[in-house]
Amino acid sequence: MKDIIITILLIFINISLYSANSDGLLKILDQEIGKRDEYMNIKESKIDSLRKLIKKDIPLGEEYRINKQIFEEYHTYKYDSAMYYIARNKEIADFMENNKYKDEVRISQSQLLSTAGLINESITNISQLDRSKLDNSLLLIYYETMESIYYTAKNYSNDSIYTPQYEKIERAYIDSVYSLLPEGSINQIYYSGYKRLVNNQLEEAKEILLNLLENLPENVRLYAIICSNLATINRLQDNNRDYEKYLILAAISDQICALKENSAMQRLAIFLSQNKPEELTRAYQYINYSMEDASFYNSRLRTVQVAQNMPIIIKAYQLKSEEENRNLRASLIIISILLLVLIGLLTYVYRQVQIVKKNRKELYTLNNQLNKLNNNLQSANRIREESISLFIDLSSSYLNKMDSFRETVKRKILAKQIDDLYSMSTTTESIQSVQDTFLQTFDNAFLRLYPDFLEEFNKLLSDEGKVKLKKGELLNSELRVFALIKLGIRDSSKIASFLHFSPQTIYNYRNKVKNYSIVDRNNFEKYVQEIGEIM
Repeated sequence: MKDIIITILLIFINISLYSANSDGLLKILDQEIGKRDEYMNIKESKIDSLRKLIKKDIPLGEEYRINKQIFEEYHTYKYDSAMYYIARNKEIADFMENNKYKDEVRISQSQLLSTAGLINESITNISQLDRSKLDNSLLLIYYETMESIYYTAKNYSNDSIYTPQYEKIERAYIDSVYSLLPEGSINQIYYSGYKRLVNNQLEEAKEILLNLLENLPENVRLYAIICSNLATINRLQDNNRDYEKYLILAAISDQICALKENSAMQRLAIFLSQNKPEELTRAYQYINYSMEDASFYNSRLRTVQVAQNMPIIIKAYQLKSEEENRNLRASLIIISILLLVLIGLLTYVYRQVQIVKKNRKELYTLNNQLNKLNNNLQSANRIREESISLFIDLSSSYLNKMDSFRETVKRKILAKQIDDLYSMSTTTESIQSVQDTFLQTFDNAFLRLYPDFLEEFNKLLSDEGKVKLKKGELLNSELRVFALIKLGIRDSSKIASFLHFSPQTIYNYRNKVKNYSIVDRNNFEKYVQEIGEIM
């Protein structure tokens, strides 16, 4: 119960905040529609708690009172169930031979019949009463019921012949009801406003009803009735904004009260379909809810009214749906075209990106090649400079040796040491010393050019053929042969002259090494020439 009170208070606050905004009110109504089952469960729980009070040994008068309460709950909720409890109370009244109970049951039964749209049956039933025998409490209920019957008949007939007649009779009963109500009571104030409404005194009626509405919670039926009357007043004054507003408020109250015998939702659906094309979906939903309520209540009148208006709203909704489908198809076509264009552009961009990537890759490759060429050029320049340096060193060494030898010869001749001079020319020790010095100089100079020559050279040979130097050796005879080949001297006779070997010896060295080659034998010397080159 506490949660229900909090919910109602929150709804009241929300309604106050959004009262000037129909869109906000529609959202609140949608929220309350979403709670339909919750409100119905509250109603069912209340009815169940009343049913449980009926015991087998309960006095008939007490059962009558409880059945009357259950009837009041079902009166605007479920016609068949309400009729069941009226029938049960009729049995009790007949059994007890209680005339007041009998009259009260007949009045309630007539009221229920009119609510369901059974006007003739209702009038026939209530006409059997002897009005002169009713006390004031029943007479008031009688007048209220008669007013309700002719109000329903007026709305049900909706023509130019019977409607005015029913309206005139209804006015008379409104006056009768008003005369019996306690002065200053809520119902008396309501009928004061309602009298002015039916007499077309719209501003006075509006003022009275608005003042009364301010003091009512949304969870009472009178709140929805007053909102419905205010909606009618604003419609007659061509005030569509407030007409919509009060229809929404009435519909919200109907949801909170779980009131299935209602008209506000139906009237709102018709208004939205005729005045707000953008709300056709809501109108379609609301008219379906109205039909659902009418079917649940089993109201002949409401079912007929909804059935009359439903095709119009459904047709408008279908036309809107068809238009939306056409627009959707057009949008899909446009989107498809744009998608194809986008795919084409993406394909073009992708290809351009690939071309750019390819160009970058080629440029990167070319840059690398250029860098390698630059490095090779730098290496070649270095080798050339080293080679020139080697040539200068060797030449300088020979020149120094020759100068030294010339000075020695000159000195020997001047000293007439012919025998010593002859001895020098026949000895090999000095020549070998010069040759050793020359080779040492060559080895040092070559290894400055190609410090990894031995390691790279051995990579071309099998393990058993790899060159192993003795302690203190820089190069041996075999390595010198291929060192000269590396320097571009491939002719065996020139290599033999340079190293002071016979051409056959050079040939043997070359073949011996090639026999251990792990690369193509015919291209072995080409691989040797590539040692130290930057590719």
